[in-house]
Amino acid sequence: MINKVIEQSRNHLGELAVMQHRINESEKIILKRAEERLDEVNVQIERAGKDALNQPQIYISLIEERDTLHRVIAQARASI
Repeated sequence: MINKVIEQSRNHLGELAVMQHRINESEKIILKRAEERLDEVNVQIERAGKDALNQPQIYISLIEERDTLHRVIAQARASI
């Protein structure tokens, strides 16, 4: 009986280890894509900043996206 419980516990730990590995790999992908997008957004902000008075909503949307990307990047780094 105790051997069965021990074996089940080992199996569960193995499954958890596999899941944690998959999560880490997913977080790395998220981090990479968010960093790439952040680079693109920063370039767009620079361009849009020159015309921010004429198209303020575009500029504001880019600033909001940049803020979101910073949070996503911080969360991904914290979980890796």
